[in-house]
Amino acid sequence: MFTQTGLIDDTRGEMMITLYRTDHDDRIVYYSINDRQGHLFWAYTFAVNWGPALTAGREKVYAFESRRDMDRKLQELLQERIRDGYRVLYTYFRSHEYEHLRPALRKAAVS
Repeated sequence: MFTQTGLIDDTRGEMMITLYRTDHDDRIVYYSINDRQGHLFWAYTFAVNWGPALTAGREKVYAFESRRDMDRKLQELLQERIRDGYRVLYTYFRSHEYEHLRPALRKAAVS
């Protein structure tokens, strides 16, 4: 995100959550959520990638008018994936913006 001076605003948090599970054929399937890529028209966005490999598969970008709407969708997606049997493989949070996601992620953490 750029500031009014044209400089990059690096105060915005970055987040990456990678989940995984095995399908009925014992193949690993990944589901990754990140907000690293900004969007030209929306201030609040995140991307989701899923498939048999982290670098291949499908992608969907979600865009929102408010932080509250974005946070609500993140919670919803995580709850659905955890209910579907996904476990946490990796998480990265640059700041404390996503503290509200930690309880759900702890439940799905690999011990």
